[in-house]
Amino acid sequence: RDLKRSYIYYATAKVDWDSIQKEYAGRIASGLTDEQFNELLHDLETKLPSGALLYQSRSERLEADTADFSTYEGIGAIVGFQEKDVPHVVILDVVEGSPAERAGLKPHDSIFEIDGSPVLREEGITVVNRIRGPAGSSVTLNVKTPGKAERSIEVTRGTLTSTGKLQSHLVKGTQYGYILFPPISYTGMADAVVAAIQEFTTNQKLEGLILDLRVAGSSRGWPLEELLTLFHHGKIGEFYNSAKQTQPVVITGKDSFSSQTVPLIVLVGENTSGFPEILAASLQAGKRAIVIGEATTGAIETTNSFYLPDGSRIFIATASFRLPNGEDIGINGIKPDITVEAGWDDVLPNADPVLDQALETLSEQK
Repeated sequence: RDLKRSYIYYATAKVDWDSIQKEYAGRIASGLTDEQFNELLHDLETKLPSGALLYQSRSERLEADTADFSTYEGIGAIVGFQEKDVPHVVILDVVEGSPAERAGLKPHDSIFEIDGSPVLREEGITVVNRIRGPAGSSVTLNVKTPGKAERSIEVTRGTLTSTGKLQSHLVKGTQYGYILFPPISYTGMADAVVAAIQEFTTNQKLEGLILDLRVAGSSRGWPLEELLTLFHHGKIGEFYNSAKQTQPVVITGKDSFSSQTVPLIVLVGENTSGFPEILAASLQAGKRAIVIGEATTGAIETTNSFYLPDGSRIFIATASFRLPNGEDIGINGIKPDITVEAGWDDVLPNADPVLDQALETLSEQK
């Protein structure tokens, strides 16, 4: 009932809801142990559209609620999952000073095996649980850097406090600024964007700005409105839920070091998700930026939590976002203005087809 009442795409999803309800209600009525019930709900997740429902058993919920997120244990690599060709893990970013960095792992690397076992398509992003582990333990990874042979490395996990930072620089030989957003947001990220633009414009005119969102994929704490204020002005769309309640998003633009007028390019890819997708789509719809890269998945829905009698919890996608023209990003994702079929693991040192296209586009605008 909660799913039917709350799931944002319940009416439009291509799912036989009646059959699923009959099947799972029957299995529950037959009598299940706690462990069997947990397995059943996790199985239900796989039968529903991606992101529709997330289940946490009571023990998983308690662990999540009491976790200390100021530190975490692992290798210090932020990853995505790639299933095309051979399933593998793609390293989106590496935390500075982390075990991953010390072991020689770099962004764009791919992991094909973990402790001798291949990455499986059915694991999806949950494969990250095989890479994580307690500080002091080790994991052996079969890794391939673009353009190089596959190799095996051993990484000793550690305790970490950082999830990566924004990177920025002027593209060599140009007056184009480049800002790469990290996979996970952090306090002060919007200020870091302003500081980067200020540096780009010190004693020179900034002729173009590239916002690289190809690995940006977080919603919680991501400074969407602050960044829109830098680059856009006016109504950019609205959040809405299954009860047909809406929350318009109207931005009062503020120019910071030519941020409102500088020619703007936004790079996106299959790992772009959440609020970064909304930023890119809004700038594109408002004709403020040209979007380049691969189509995104539309993973922008926000969730509400619901508690079950046994203390477990489900999260249901309850709200989405649509542009002023009515287009729902959660259904359609972002279609780039210029498509470049090159994934994050296709990027070689000094050979990035998506960035090259952005530079060519800015040059043509000049």
